Amino acid sequence: MSEVLEFRSPCAGALKDIGPAAAAGVVVCEETRRQAVTVIAHGSAADIAARLEAAFGLKLVPGSKASSAGNLTFVATGPRAWLAFSDEAESLSAALRHALGDSAAITEQSSGYAVFCISGPKARATFEKGLGVDLHPRAFGLGDAASTSCAHLNVIIWQIDDQPIYEIAVARSFAVAFCHWLTESAAEFGLKVLL
Repeated sequence: MSEVLEFRSPCAGALKDIGPAAAAGVVVCEETRRQAVTVIAHGSAADIAARLEAAFGLKLVPGSKASSAGNLTFVATGPRAWLAFSDEAESLSAALRHALGDSAAITEQSSGYAVFCISGPKARATFEKGLGVDLHPRAFGLGDAASTSCAHLNVIIWQIDDQPIYEIAVARSFAVAFCHWLTESAAEFGLKVLL
């Protein structure tokens, strides 16, 4: 008899609404079904870019950027290194191995990260309390990405919309600590948790 395992968030019970929902300055949603894969090029980034465009229509933007096509996002984490995300049901690591072949090392990371979508008129003001990057629009805009620290935790953050809306990946083992920081930092603005 095989047992079916049920997904359990590393943040279960760690995030809660603060203040009236209608007046929340910060909105957070945990992206519980997001697959994550590290991709490290053996050769040139140009070779990876060409293969990604041919297989997925994804145009890989050079530099500290996030590049997306459909449900696939590549977030730069270093020279010739990315963290790839997808919400597709099919295996992301298998799809990338097929598309990239031996041109890159591909490692499944889905159970290693908690990913959050954070928005609201006070999202930037909240991040000012602990993020190691200036999120002012003249310094960080749509498509920008950074591997940095937030409240002494290593994070990867990228901006997906000008409203602004950010996505942030945190090591699963530090997800509760990040949720505690977010709850405390957003308390003065109000926090709405979307399920």
